[in-house]
Amino acid sequence: MAREFRGGGAPSFLYVRSTRAFNADRMGGLVPQGWRYDAIDVYDLETRDLSGIDVLYLTAMHDQVFLKSIEPKLVAYIAAGGHFVVNGHILLPWLPWLSRFQAVPPKPYTNWMIRPGKPGRYFGRMDFAKFHLHEGILGQYARGFSPAPHGAQELCLIGGPGPGGGSVEGPVDWVWRHPGGGKLFVHNGDHIEQFCSDPRGQPNLLHDILNALVFSDEPAAP
Repeated sequence: MAREFRGGGAPSFLYVRSTRAFNADRMGGLVPQGWRYDAIDVYDLETRDLSGIDVLYLTAMHDQVFLKSIEPKLVAYIAAGGHFVVNGHILLPWLPWLSRFQAVPPKPYTNWMIRPGKPGRYFGRMDFAKFHLHEGILGQYARGFSPAPHGAQELCLIGGPGPGGGSVEGPVDWVWRHPGGGKLFVHNGDHIEQFCSDPRGQPNLLHDILNALVFSDEPAAP
């Protein structure tokens, strides 16, 4: 049975720029070939028709106060079958299923190592010893996590021993499925397309994430 797309005959990807002054992006060359691509300023979301968008992609610097002001429209988008990719530190949860970012202690340095949770089709091809490193350096990928809603698939984990004993750890990457609707993918760190997403290389993390959102049944329907 052929899969139906909100964007027509192929998946539709909408890149939401963070500010009007943002430099020309290269995202259009990173999305899978055959996908329909468009980019807009974040503040144009208020009037943009989202009915034909399959994946709405938000950078790590998105305006959370503004997005909170249009929350009903964004809730309606995912309830109707649209998917989100959200990057960055959530300080003002602008969707009901988002939670505030929690940093993990930087010592020991192994707290910033990214470990597999249930990576599935999203991260299943990644080498967890190095995919999240930036020129061999820890911490650029992410330095914390946010609690995932009930029923979410915790893809990647971060954290470890906390000050005074105990541990501070949680999901740095997770995906949640709206009952009867779309999926919410959250990356609690820098722009995820900067990691292992060169279209000339394989495996390609961004392609895997987008294809898993649109073509897979992960996470399982609640």
